Amino acid sequence: MKQTLSDIVQHVFDPHRGPVTYGELINEIDHHGLAVILILFSLPSALPLPAAGYSTLLSIPLFIIGIRLLCGYEKLWLPQKVRQKVFHPEQFDRKLVNGMLRLIYIVERISKPRWVRFVRSQGVRLVLGILICALAVSMFLPIPGTNTAPAFGIFLIGFALLEDDGILLLGGMVSSLLAMCLSMVIIIFGYKVLNHFIHGLF
Repeated sequence: MKQTLSDIVQHVFDPHRGPVTYGELINEIDHHGLAVILILFSLPSALPLPAAGYSTLLSIPLFIIGIRLLCGYEKLWLPQKVRQKVFHPEQFDRKLVNGMLRLIYIVERISKPRWVRFVRSQGVRLVLGILICALAVSMFLPIPGTNTAPAFGIFLIGFALLEDDGILLLGGMVSSLLAMCLSMVIIIFGYKVLNHFIHGLF
């Protein structure tokens, strides 16, 4: 019987399983494909809940996935240094994990295979690779407001790829573009405020 995404997430974030390295975690879920890995690495940051420190670390494998999609690969490769970092499921706030599961249950109910050709199109995969790389860079920046919306866009893209849902994928792409616009506005506004503050000091 095929595991549902909610089952996989419950297992990965089970506080009783103990710490594992990111390499071990990837080896464990790699057979589910890049879509599940995309979801798992974007999900903790995709909710409007405190997730200090998660986004920067999780953005690295997401960026690599974007590059892999651009190159036409379906398997994730991580540098040894990243693979050796330790993942502590017991350190994730239970409210955050429950919030992730609620979001998954909602999307699981509305998602189904639609526009499958669109989802599997090589051209669309190239666009997704570029989008995911850009969103991951936004998540990497330690600036408030540049994490949640990009992570949510990646989550929708991952779910759409998992379910072969072209309509959800289109929604994820639109959501991602809006997230990038929001991030740019925040970065530009922050730069202007900082520049004004520095000029005020001197």
